[in-house]
Amino acid sequence: MEICVEGKSSKIEVQEGSNLIGRLFFLFLRISALTIGGGYAMIPVMKWELERSGLLTEKEFFRIVSTAQVVPGPIAFNTAVLVGRRLAGIYGAIASGLAVVLPPFFAIVAVAEVIRALSGISYVRSFLRGAYASIIGLVGSVLYRLVKNQRWNLYRAIMIGVAVFVLLLNGSLVIPVVILLVLLLYLKEV
Repeated sequence: MEICVEGKSSKIEVQEGSNLIGRLFFLFLRISALTIGGGYAMIPVMKWELERSGLLTEKEFFRIVSTAQVVPGPIAFNTAVLVGRRLAGIYGAIASGLAVVLPPFFAIVAVAEVIRALSGISYVRSFLRGAYASIIGLVGSVLYRLVKNQRWNLYRAIMIGVAVFVLLLNGSLVIPVVILLVLLLYLKEV
């Protein structure tokens, strides 16, 4: 494949088929597993690895990152998927996205298992209760700001009040009640 960068053309050999897909999978798996600091910390590592391996130029990578920033979702996942798609099509996108998601998924599962195993210890239980209380406080703060900044009218207040009442009666109906509430509020605004 020939790439033209700022008037200069350079040849970059791109491996075809499953070899490239496997290479992308293990490249993004390694980056995701070993980079500390979240998605934005992974971007420079991705750039360095992709340039070093000759898969993308700096200009191509930054074009992909700029697209990844406007797509909803985590920046590292979006970038990996777009890079995978650019280099190896839909299978490259799937492999790259999966590779970025697997290490954090297994880390969360491992931490949950450790917490579950240690939940009998009083210090761990106390820590978890405190963490739970702080999460309720954080969510409550966001909810308060959302409610405070809404344009309220009688219809909206009644619909939300009915939804809260139904959820208090039967908490297992959260998804259908929320979907119905959003639809009713949206239809009224249209």
